[in-house]
Amino acid sequence: MPTPPRRLPPPPPGVPAVRLPDRAARTVPPGARTGPSGVDPAAGGTSSPAEATPAGPPDIVPTGAVGPPRRLPPPPPGVAGAKLPTAPRNPASPPRRDTRAAPHTSALVAADGSVDSVLPGAPATGGRAGSRATAAATVEPDEVSPQAVRPRVATVGAKASTRRRQPGDLICGECGEGNAPTRRFCSRCGDSLRTAQVVRRRWWQRLLPRRGPRVTAAGTRPGAPGGGRPGGVGGVLHAIYQRSNAVAAVLLFAIGVAYLIYPPLRDRINGAVSGPVTGARDWADRKINPRFVAVRPVQVTGGASVRDHGPELSVDQYRNTHWQVRWDKEKPPTVTLRFAAKVDLERLIVTAGTAEDYTATHRPMTLHLVYSTNRSDTLTVEDTGEPQTLTLDGADGVTTVQIQVTDVHRAEKGTDVTVSEFEFFARG
Repeated sequence: MPTPPRRLPPPPPGVPAVRLPDRAARTVPPGARTGPSGVDPAAGGTSSPAEATPAGPPDIVPTGAVGPPRRLPPPPPGVAGAKLPTAPRNPASPPRRDTRAAPHTSALVAADGSVDSVLPGAPATGGRAGSRATAAATVEPDEVSPQAVRPRVATVGAKASTRRRQPGDLICGECGEGNAPTRRFCSRCGDSLRTAQVVRRRWWQRLLPRRGPRVTAAGTRPGAPGGGRPGGVGGVLHAIYQRSNAVAAVLLFAIGVAYLIYPPLRDRINGAVSGPVTGARDWADRKINPRFVAVRPVQVTGGASVRDHGPELSVDQYRNTHWQVRWDKEKPPTVTLRFAAKVDLERLIVTAGTAEDYTATHRPMTLHLVYSTNRSDTLTVEDTGEPQTLTLDGADGVTTVQIQVTDVHRAEKGTDVTVSEFEFFARG
């Protein structure tokens, strides 16, 4: 029973039918010369008329690329079975893939056998260089976070604006031209105004009332929150404030002009202003550069003291005389000074001890001052024979001052406490 013919599987889509080699074709041994029909005449083979082909060009050698076969030139005369040398194949290189069975995949196969990753719709590139280029093209860029849009500043070489800039105009960052707020591109250079700077009103322009129709943003309504002039009590107060600013600016301008051109008005204004201005200047000068004048008491009284060293010697303006009294902590030595009128005392200069022998007697260390205004100060005196300046707090408008010695710097053998001088000063 004859064997049924073997059916071949259908070719892939887009690939033309491929003809398999005939099993009946004779195998030609290596080195034998074949005729036009592929049978060696020396072996005595013959070819059938159906398989015979007319004499024509030399053998056709297939190539590894899709396209018409490459024809070889005829061999030289007298040379039988001449063949062109073939390039040695590198054993380490991967085997070549035959692209004739699938022409639609030839674009994915490189000339040296390496396969490139080609994206759909991208041009095919061959070789390893093409693989690297394709791989570099498929690398995604790094992520960049969005940045805030910065307003563009006019360049250094910007030209002067051809129109007078008004509040709200857009200044082109490329050429410095002023554009209307409704424009999106510069009227001179055509650059985008998306990041252009906006001309703002100056401080003196805000004092003047607005002229022309009031511009309200689209989608807002005057009187509504965030749109136009506010309504209600706030709107009334805002309107009054703007009107008062305008009136004040006009009055100041008119008074300034009249002051310059009308001498009687200028003299009258100078006379009315000179007093307060002089007083303010003197007050500031006293605060910055204080001046003090000595204040002398008209009466001095005190407790029992050593003979010829009474309390009046503590204010006689001489340092070679002193007030001397026996020291008793339970009954502090006291001296009272009375002034002719109310004074504002700010400084006290104390000279402790005696000029002859400073360490022979006790020296005051703590003084407690009681004023006629029922206020008091407690001062600390250093142990030195030089005059010391102490600051008084709360001695404003006083007529009498009582000085009590509450503690002393003790001497080695002395029992009395001495003070050479008390000097009070008021701000001049």
